[in-house]
Amino acid sequence: MRKALLVLSLLLVASAVPVRAEAGAQQIRRPELIRDTGVAEGVEEEAAEEQAPEPDPVRAEKTLGIGNYYFKQKNYAAAIERYLEALRYQQDSLRAWDALARAYEKSGQRSRAIDALKTLIEKDPDARRVAEYRRKLQRLERP
Repeated sequence: MRKALLVLSLLLVASAVPVRAEAGAQQIRRPELIRDTGVAEGVEEEAAEEQAPEPDPVRAEKTLGIGNYYFKQKNYAAAIERYLEALRYQQDSLRAWDALARAYEKSGQRSRAIDALKTLIEKDPDARRVAEYRRKLQRLERP
């Protein structure tokens, strides 16, 4: 009798442990536990990740460099993603705003390029290249 109970309990425990699915087979996902706060597990962590990260100029510079690589390869979508990531780490980076405006322009997203240039001019109206940015903005705003 004890052996039967032991075997039965082992079978129950084994059925509760997820088993790796073989290649091509669908995995069954366990339902997420709902807390009494009305928020599903994992949602709080995702919301925290979406918030702006700590300012990190070194990481922003590195990400900007990766974006420049993609820009040179004419992969403008990837460059835009990297420039946006760089701006999450350093929101006042004039180089990132300039690069983002160029990438938007090259990818055919004129309205976003215009917004990026306006933001760039707002961030530093006394920049050395502000006249160039204003000319580019006027050119993009023409129909």
